[in-house]
Amino acid sequence: MGIFKLTITVPDPDTVYDVFDRIEVHRSENGEPGPYFAITADVAAAATLLSANPAPFTLNGTTLKLIVDEGVEQTITFSTTDPTSIDDAVIVVNAQAAGFVASEESGQMRLTSLTDGTSSVVEITGGTALGELGFSVADRDTGEDTHIPLSPLQEEYEYLDRTGETTYAYKTRYYASATGQYSSFSEPALAEVSAVLPAASLILTTIDLAGLDGAPVAERMVVVYNKYVPQVEDGYVLAGKEVRMLTDAVGHAETYLVRGSQVSVAIAGTNIVRDVEVPTVGTSFDLGAALATADDVFQIHTPDIPAAVRRS
Repeated sequence: MGIFKLTITVPDPDTVYDVFDRIEVHRSENGEPGPYFAITADVAAAATLLSANPAPFTLNGTTLKLIVDEGVEQTITFSTTDPTSIDDAVIVVNAQAAGFVASEESGQMRLTSLTDGTSSVVEITGGTALGELGFSVADRDTGEDTHIPLSPLQEEYEYLDRTGETTYAYKTRYYASATGQYSSFSEPALAEVSAVLPAASLILTTIDLAGLDGAPVAERMVVVYNKYVPQVEDGYVLAGKEVRMLTDAVGHAETYLVRGSQVSVAIAGTNIVRDVEVPTVGTSFDLGAALATADDVFQIHTPDIPAAVRRS
């Protein structure tokens, strides 16, 4: 899996903007024939799976294996007194869970990622507790991003599917949030590869620029340069030279960077050039805040050498 970019063009802006204010994205994992499922919603949502069977369970000594947000496979081991109540089962799972949470729903077990959007994924991969709980191998759910807001000043939009594949197809339609009205669907389209590394290896990096008068600094280039500190991520050597961002009408720009990478950042039209290390944890990274505390790479650094102790 990787990050795929879908470009959406509004062919008749005046007609569309008179009625609609959002774009809804649907995805097919079986190519153009479908079926298609919505991957955007009014509010971003987390991936979640609900077991088919209600408690009580016979779980002592069994296991549940799953992958969350494309991370490493986790094995939950149940050490319980049978019959096991749903409350006890949830406690056991949450004591071992990383990046997700278990909860009770009508006596059944719900597993929910702690992230949202299409980078949020819960997938069952195995274990001996599946039949008892009512999960199956390959049970999988992906979260939803928010609908894309339409702007009268914009005719082309980009949507990033953070768990895409080259075989996936997409359809879009317009949506009016005030009335619930939908347009007809677009023709199927394929997305372009935006990143080959999985979403778990990347972090959303943002920056916001303003002038001394408080006005946004629009169309300003922010360049992130690779310092070429040897780094291998998911089998790929980080050999790309740079990543460029251009601020929008409100001075905002964002991109994805590889977690843990060491970079130099320069803002066009300023003397700001700073070395920054991209964090390894979190869901987003405020590049502007990092620049404010980073050392100036062109400043001469004076070593702090303590004075010698006088001997005479």
